[in-house]
Amino acid sequence: MKTITRQEEQLLLIIHNLKDNAYLVNIREKLKDITGKYLDVGTINKPLKRLTKEDYLEASMGDPTPVRGGRAIRYYRLTDKGYTALSDVKALHDRFWNDVILPIKNT
Repeated sequence: MKTITRQEEQLLLIIHNLKDNAYLVNIREKLKDITGKYLDVGTINKPLKRLTKEDYLEASMGDPTPVRGGRAIRYYRLTDKGYTALSDVKALHDRFWNDVILPIKNT
């Protein structure tokens, strides 16, 4: 079993949550909302291409729109392999956190 990276995990989760609106700009904005970091397009696009090539994601082109100067938007969705990878990584995280009790600190 190949393990996905933390960044790949985050991208797969965001794409799952965005459902039919999972395209680069929305993915980037959701990542910023969650992490507080605004990443370069290339920093997000490269793992998206890798995840698509490795069959964790499926990419499809939407219709061209005048808003984008006639260019189409590339939409992403998880494949069965993508969902399996998320399930595997969640199970791994659960095993790590199973017996962890963190001390409560008042600030």
